[in-house]
Amino acid sequence: MARFTGLIFCLLAQMLAPSAATGSERSGLTLGVFPYVSPVQLAAFHAPLKDYLAKSLQRPVTLVTAPDFDSFVERTRLGQYDIIFTAPHLGRLAEIRDGYKPLVQTSHTVQGFFLARKDSDIHTLKDLRGKTVMIAQKVSIVYQMAEHTLRENGLVPGESVTIVDTRTHNNAMQAPLRGEADASVTGKLLWYVLDDAQKDQLRVIGTTQEAPGFLVMAHRRLTARETKEIRKLLLDFNLKPDSKSYFTTNGFDKFQPVDDRAMKGLDPYIQIFLKPAGP
Repeated sequence: MARFTGLIFCLLAQMLAPSAATGSERSGLTLGVFPYVSPVQLAAFHAPLKDYLAKSLQRPVTLVTAPDFDSFVERTRLGQYDIIFTAPHLGRLAEIRDGYKPLVQTSHTVQGFFLARKDSDIHTLKDLRGKTVMIAQKVSIVYQMAEHTLRENGLVPGESVTIVDTRTHNNAMQAPLRGEADASVTGKLLWYVLDDAQKDQLRVIGTTQEAPGFLVMAHRRLTARETKEIRKLLLDFNLKPDSKSYFTTNGFDKFQPVDDRAMKGLDPYIQIFLKPAGP
């Protein structure tokens, strides 16, 4: 077991290491990806994007993340990432508060799926009264949308339904199968890519509203020329034959220009970060 664990960490270290670049005289870039799944999964999911940018820019690119959403938000605020791949509301926060510049967004939409075991007596959201629901991290947009959906269905978190917090959307998705909660909420992308054996044991009992897709942003220290170059590369990535598996595996479809109107619509979801601390 120890040998296997060591191998996993070795592989992860290799995947998160800076990519080789012939133009090594140019300074490297740090690509921060918000931790919606485990570090191993993030490395596997986003290595093709990291490698593409490194090769195209002829400079090293390091793929990094953070232990949880709060840490990622703080590291973004501190400017530890040159480029971020992030949740829609966290991207809006980075733009408003931290001066990051929007580059592109994925063309898919973010949405929460409520899940329960097929062999349970839970068939609709109304059936969650008196039950437990596992959702990932209160600051996530899926968590906020899920709470709103529960209230719309007459369920008050902490009163008529118990919310169990967890670290990742993937962990939440598996909760009913592990017996850790009666139901769960996860992002629709993770539900779509879940293997059939597990999916066959679960049922979708409801969904939240939709939000814009993930955002890729550049820190303000990057020059206007660098930002323009990276934006063009990201939009061109859709046209590269090697990108098909990246978009298919992640369910992103493609990168597209940022919708400014949709960005402003995310403002209600960033208030949790902007409220002044209590006494």
